[in-house]
Formats: sequence, structure tokens, C-alpha cells
Amino acid sequence: MKKGIELLVSRLILLWICAVNIFLGIIIKNSGIKSSVFNIGPNSELFILEICIDTPLKYGSVMLFCLINSGVRTVNHSILQSWMTNTVQHTSNKTEIDARHAYEISYISTVYNWFDFFMYMNILMSQIDLLIIEILMDLIAITFVTKYYLYMKRTLIHDKTEYTSLLR
Repeated sequence: MKKGIELLVSRLILLWICAVNIFLGIIIKNSGIKSSVFNIGPNSELFILEICIDTPLKYGSVMLFCLINSGVRTVNHSILQSWMTNTVQHTSNKTEIDARHAYEISYISTVYNWFDFFMYMNILMSQIDLLIIEILMDLIAITFVTKYYLYMKRTLIHDKTEYTSLLR
């Protein structure tokens, strides 16, 4: 199977992420600054929306929110926004669309993006372990969505092959 430029670009982005992290690590290590951002777990310096996250219950609640919201973020991005791009905004796509349906989906997706951005910034800027948890949750959610799309694609290809062989 032919590999497109997408694979090269994704690997260059990974290389960029690694280089920036190494650079930041060197700067942080050499600066000697003690920051609460590098704490882990519940503690008296962890605040999200001005709420002190200093108990395991509060910290667990934040983790549960991150878990659920990562799934919602992934389906919003990978399903709703993709549908808008491929079905509504793709002008040569001849799929008939209910306008009210399209507006509803685009409005909900837009409002969610702003809600997510607000919550995401408050959580990510609090402590490094929350960033790591968000990344892990996003990876888990996108694994399920990608698995679903690959399954659907294989099913479509298999059905098309089966249909073509019946015509011969």
C-alpha cells in the first residue's frame, strides 16, 4: 500500500514535539525555578477554577472529568466536525442535508469547543500530571474512534469486493 505525505508529516510533528520537550526540559532544569506546575497528585497548591484540589476525592473527580471530557472531545472532533467538513462544507458532496440538523450540530460543536477550551486551559495550566492524563485519555478515545472507522472501511471494501465478484 502506498504511503502518503501524511505519514511523513505526522512523524515530523512527533520529532518536533520531542525536540521542544527536550529544549524545555533543559531550560527548566538549568533555571533552578521551583514550580507548582511540576507537582503530582492532590496538593494544597493545585487549584482549578479557584477550587483547591487537595484531597483524593477532589483529584479523582478531576480525573473522571478528564476521562469523560476526552471522550466527548474526540467524538466532537472526529465525528461531528468531520461530518460538517465532509458533508456540509464539501460543496461537491451531493448528500441531501436537513438544514436544521446541520445548524444544530454546528452550534453544539462550536459551543462545546469553547467550553472545552475554557476547561482544558484551567486544567492543563494547573499541573503536569493533568496534562499527561489528558493526553492518555485522548489517545485511548481516538484509538476507539480510529478502530471504528478502520472497521467500517474494511467492511465497505469487503462488501464492494463481494458485490463486484457477484456481478462477474
